[in-house]
Amino acid sequence: MDEDKKDLLKTLGMVSTMGISFAVAIIIGVFAGLKLDEWFGTKPWFFYIFLFFGIAAGFRNIFILAGKELRDDRDETKRK
Repeated sequence: MDEDKKDLLKTLGMVSTMGISFAVAIIIGVFAGLKLDEWFGTKPWFFYIFLFFGIAAGFRNIFILAGKELRDDRDETKRK
């Protein structure tokens, strides 16, 4: 039973890490876009450009984290 709880907590931790990294990437992109729009007076162009970059970076983070988790699981099953 302890192994099941350990696996559940590990999965919840991975999912929350993915969500946080996705949200942070978007927030950074939006903030950078808004600041650039403010400085150059180009509202809303940089906002949309950096929003897209933030979303792309968020998906990239999820892809990297999921790939790492899959490799770790594969290595763990080989050891058992």
